[in-house]
Amino acid sequence: MTFISIIIPFNSAQRYLRDCLDSISEEKLDDAEIILISNGIDEPLDEFLEDYEDLNIKRIDFKDNIGVARARNIGIENAQGEYVYFIDCDDYVDKDSLNKLIQAAKSTKADFVNGERITTPYIRSRFNEELEKPHAVPHKKGDLSDMEYSLLLLARDKTKKYEFMSCLHSLIKKDKISDIRFDETQRYFTDYYFMIDVLENIESFYGVEGAWYAKRHRDDPVNLTSLSQELKDEKFVLYFDQYFKVKDILAKKQAKKFKILSKHITIALYKYYYYRYSLLFLNNKKECIRTVYFDKMCEISKDFDELVNWKSKREVKALQSKDMVKYEKLLRFRYGYVQTKKIMKKPSKLNLWFYNEVYNKKPTQDNKIIFISFGGKYYSDSPKYLYEYLYNNYGDKFEYVWVINDPTVEIPGNPKKVKRYSREYYKEVAQSKYWVTNGRHPGRLRKKEDQVIVSTWHGTPLKRLGLDIGDIYTKNPRIKESYIKNGEEWDYLISPNQYTTNILKSCFAYPRDILESGYPRNDILYNATDSQVNQIKENLSIPNDKKIILYAPTWRDDEFYDTGSIKFTLKLELDKLKEAISDEYIVLVRTHYFISNNLDLTPYEGFAFDVSSYNDIAELYLISDMLITDYSSVFFDFANLKRPILYYTYDLDKYEGMLRGFYIDIHEEVPGPLLFTTEEVIDSIKNIDEINDKYKEKYDKFYETYCNVDDGNASKRIVEAVWKNNL
Repeated sequence: MTFISIIIPFNSAQRYLRDCLDSISEEKLDDAEIILISNGIDEPLDEFLEDYEDLNIKRIDFKDNIGVARARNIGIENAQGEYVYFIDCDDYVDKDSLNKLIQAAKSTKADFVNGERITTPYIRSRFNEELEKPHAVPHKKGDLSDMEYSLLLLARDKTKKYEFMSCLHSLIKKDKISDIRFDETQRYFTDYYFMIDVLENIESFYGVEGAWYAKRHRDDPVNLTSLSQELKDEKFVLYFDQYFKVKDILAKKQAKKFKILSKHITIALYKYYYYRYSLLFLNNKKECIRTVYFDKMCEISKDFDELVNWKSKREVKALQSKDMVKYEKLLRFRYGYVQTKKIMKKPSKLNLWFYNEVYNKKPTQDNKIIFISFGGKYYSDSPKYLYEYLYNNYGDKFEYVWVINDPTVEIPGNPKKVKRYSREYYKEVAQSKYWVTNGRHPGRLRKKEDQVIVSTWHGTPLKRLGLDIGDIYTKNPRIKESYIKNGEEWDYLISPNQYTTNILKSCFAYPRDILESGYPRNDILYNATDSQVNQIKENLSIPNDKKIILYAPTWRDDEFYDTGSIKFTLKLELDKLKEAISDEYIVLVRTHYFISNNLDLTPYEGFAFDVSSYNDIAELYLISDMLITDYSSVFFDFANLKRPILYYTYDLDKYEGMLRGFYIDIHEEVPGPLLFTTEEVIDSIKNIDEINDKYKEKYDKFYETYCNVDDGNASKRIVEAVWKNNL
């Protein structure tokens, strides 16, 4: 006999569904069926599901999107199990969590068995990081009865959000819902009324400690929007309209279980109010926050009387009486106290307080421009060349500020230098009319209406970027939300070709036209003199009698050891290279700026040079006779020089298939050979003339596609477009 029927509606994103099915597969259930209702999908499932032949999956397919409510109802009607269990296709269960529910159901015979839910952006392999956070401490049963504890888990997840009473992560006896269905006329919040009807029939409850369900927060709300993400600004009002309706229904019911449930729902709402809405009220400038939202919360707050402590009593009273002036004053006092405690623990937060409360409330200076490249690590890249063009051609018309973490770095023109996140940095960011950056700007910065952000970005994309990436390995997946926010705030986004324009529009959900001007950083590749090239070599103290190979590998998503930190292992065998080619060549090794560890090239002294910290890679291109790379976008820029490029792609299958994936067909389009061993690299270097002849036609086509805009005048075009009213 089938013990459990697992019902999964599915309509998008196989990468989410993979985590879901993987988590169920690892539970090793031998008396379960999975009812997968696929509806409205435009991607084939047959090949995907071949990986799950160990699961008893029953597919029910619909051409159109029938909605979650109907899909779940169809699942109920086809379920053969003694219990039904609902899981959304983008969610997953923690290790052994579903088994814990099943064992509890088998031992207690309870009508309703449930565990804890927690909202998370993480992929399944990183869920342990969520459980290490302070808010993930499990609800303890203590002296609560089985019913009280189960209802607590039903109404209160661990994220201080305002959802309540979910049907997810609950085993429900099938015979208790034989006549109960989700309301198919409603698109949102169908769980609430379904669960009230279910609870009418439930006589025995059991809540399981330490059985976690991951309610996954979708990392791409633009292309793969979840049901809750569809609501956007309407979410608050619609949720709380449902709260009032549910409370009215529960108030009319006399059974103890409904009284307990009503209490827990109110507690969940109070936690949302205290930790989330109050901060939203202070910081969000949308008019609806202080009108419709405020009125709703004033009404809801009348249910909070038994929950408030002495610290928040006056605050809640002001809210209940709709005294907005007094309420805001008390809120500012509360958060001021919290902020002071944080500053005492971490004084650097004082700089951010000055930015928000002092500097950003003062007017901007129309002629001030602040520049930053790679988070202040370097004076380099397109911001450098835009700055130098502005300074050389328009000098005193502007006031220039550079964010540079090393104040000893020499910058022509003697601009003001500030260290990133210093107090002076925040002051200059707040005062500058123009921000020029080659990456994403920090979410802590609040762009004012009259400020202009020029994003030059930092490369022609080979690897997938932003919203186009699948699962995020190295950072919190909520980083994708920052891609969208940045894209909305950039006034100008720079591109070197039509190919890049199309990608940047997609991966940042960029809402405006892109300035397809070429990259300022490539101007030097067309304009440099022989004396400049010789000076670069002299600055690096490298020999003049050898040809130069630039080796510039990228980073790997799966080489992270801490959030946002990458340790790189050099796979190109320099000892073999040195033995084979050192009489004719030297090698410059340039790792990606994400890499956190320093390379030890001591054994190769005089042959291999670590230039990872050299400010400007464009200058390294100029002096190099050949480039060796892998999946770094550097070869798009280097191709402007029409010099040989070799691709050392030792992990191509893994990188292409599992990690990032590519925008172009790397096998067909790149203007050089794909090499998989150091020996192949050595052979190609020794036979570079034959390589050049073999790839000439492909190189010419590549140049025409990706280098056709750059001509040494990109900076001029951008300046005339952005600062036309200031010149």
